[in-house]
Amino acid sequence: MSDRLRPFVLPATFGAALILLWQALVVIFGYPKVILPAPSDIWAVLLDELPTIWQQTVPTVRDTLAGFAIATVFGVGLAALLSFSRLLRDAIYPLVIVIQLVPKIAWTPLFIVWVGIGWQSRLTVAAFIAFFPIFIAMMAGLESTDRSLVRLCRGLTASPWRTFWLVRLPASVPYLFAGLKIAITLAVIGVIVAEFISSSEGLGFLILKAAALLRTDLILAAIAVLCVVGLVCYGAVHAGELAVRRWQGE
Repeated sequence: MSDRLRPFVLPATFGAALILLWQALVVIFGYPKVILPAPSDIWAVLLDELPTIWQQTVPTVRDTLAGFAIATVFGVGLAALLSFSRLLRDAIYPLVIVIQLVPKIAWTPLFIVWVGIGWQSRLTVAAFIAFFPIFIAMMAGLESTDRSLVRLCRGLTASPWRTFWLVRLPASVPYLFAGLKIAITLAVIGVIVAEFISSSEGLGFLILKAAALLRTDLILAAIAVLCVVGLVCYGAVHAGELAVRRWQGE
């Protein structure tokens, strides 16, 4: 097996084996669908309810991507701003850490009060949850820049902005994408949490509705779609990382 195919073939094979084992156990022991539906039942309801599931997937994906984009702008922007001023860094960085220590779910009711029920609260929660890993990763990347290169730029009378753009920002790219990969998955979680608390649309709302009807098969079908959404979003960020590295000549 080639090294390129190995990361895809092995997880796919293991996952298929788990699904087959799941199917066999349900058939052998005859579990009721309300407790544990078989993968074949989940696939059947996924096909039957595809229009409804797709309709609820669109707002979840929309709010996830929007929240992730906002978190990226604020996370990268704030980290870049603090990198120019030690005074600002010492004043703001500890406050960001303190806010991060509070469980995110505790902020959700406040966001609902502040911005209202609907897509605004979902967007706010997603951006809030995704912000921290991007900010921390960007800060770590900017601080990891080779000091000798920074001193060389200063010796050549390069402006702080030019030093940032040509030296510090490229050096922080690997750290940034590590934070982006974590943030995109957290953005999905943030949207679902907000949909659980207050929403009339989205996959989180569909899961709650299915739970009220004891539709375990529909719940697992929605969760399967969420897994696909998360994988696609993560893959898009990874593809962006590969493109940037290729552009940098790596």
